[in-house]
Amino acid sequence: MRLFVYGSLKRLGQHHAELRDARFLGEARTQPGYVLEPAGDSEYLALVETPGAGSVLGELFEVDESRLADLDDFEGEAYARSSLTVTGQNGEKVAALAYVRRTR
Repeated sequence: MRLFVYGSLKRLGQHHAELRDARFLGEARTQPGYVLEPAGDSEYLALVETPGAGSVLGELFEVDESRLADLDDFEGEAYARSSLTVTGQNGEKVAALAYVRRTR
């Protein structure tokens, strides 16, 4: 499974260890229509679909499907796993998963 990360799970992020055994595929960018916004009262940012917005730069990883349940627990109630299309460094558009701010 491809997973797009944009914050603390990135290679230099404080929680990158949560992606143990994941293979780095390169930098990637969301399609237009996304922003990063504060996730509630925390210091973390959440990916939010916002029509008319730009795109968000992040990193793309290959993760085992078995890791996704652990990542769901790590991300917690503020985030939901969602599918989106990202553009890799080579310009190729690929399907990926990402954690986005949960809608209320």
